[in-house]
Amino acid sequence: MSDEIQVAAAPPDDAPSTDYILVALDASPLSRAALTSAAELAAALHVELRGLFVEDEGLIHLAGLPFGMEFGSFSARPRRLEANTLEREFRVQAAGLRKIMADVAGQRRVTWSFQVVRGRVTDQVLAASAEARLLYLGRVGRTPGKRLGSTARAVALRTQRPVLIQAGGQPLHGPFLVVHTDSLASDNAVALAVDLSGKDGSPLTVLYTGDAEGAAALGERLPRPGGLDIRCMDSPQELLAELHLADGAVVLPADAAHLMEFTSVSVIVAP
Repeated sequence: MSDEIQVAAAPPDDAPSTDYILVALDASPLSRAALTSAAELAAALHVELRGLFVEDEGLIHLAGLPFGMEFGSFSARPRRLEANTLEREFRVQAAGLRKIMADVAGQRRVTWSFQVVRGRVTDQVLAASAEARLLYLGRVGRTPGKRLGSTARAVALRTQRPVLIQAGGQPLHGPFLVVHTDSLASDNAVALAVDLSGKDGSPLTVLYTGDAEGAAALGERLPRPGGLDIRCMDSPQELLAELHLADGAVVLPADAAHLMEFTSVSVIVAP
């Protein structure tokens, strides 16, 4: 099934309608935070904001099995997973998310759309974000106690577009910490961080896993007004310590996406 609504202020003439930020929405607490942050950035970049709610076909299939069970988000108590109940919950969640999106986007006067689809969550999110400027996800999914949701992890590892995994209730902000592993994706990560940090003049530091000679070449290859603050990491332990202490946002190349498990702040993965 598919359900879509489009509304809101017309974009400026210099913002093509195909340029958009996608935010994947669900019932998790961080979904609203991701939406708010995405709306702020869409307003700053003058691009369209698109919301996506996926009716998980895996849950629908599970509801059709005699042993299908779910656990309450707060009580953690098991209960029978009924197909009719699940369908009703999907409709209620989608309606609530559409209203929240209308409020958030309307306050920031950005063009927006909201779509409901059914399928495998990761596949649907990747398909909808195929041409997005940036994809937003909440860091925590439906399972209580997990540090990183399974959907966020799977999308970050497979994405062909930059994906931001939102942590906490604050919009995306610096200082920005970028990991560079001498890959093409690493150059993309630095370029993205330079662009984002330039919006508000946030500090940007590059954690380089190579030697001093490579760091110098990196500074020449990717110039930034005022220069790049590049720090060579002498060991994996030093790199992990820096990620653990991050207090703004971390930008990772896709080949180092696994490092998002070692920080609790918002993470952007650049392909």
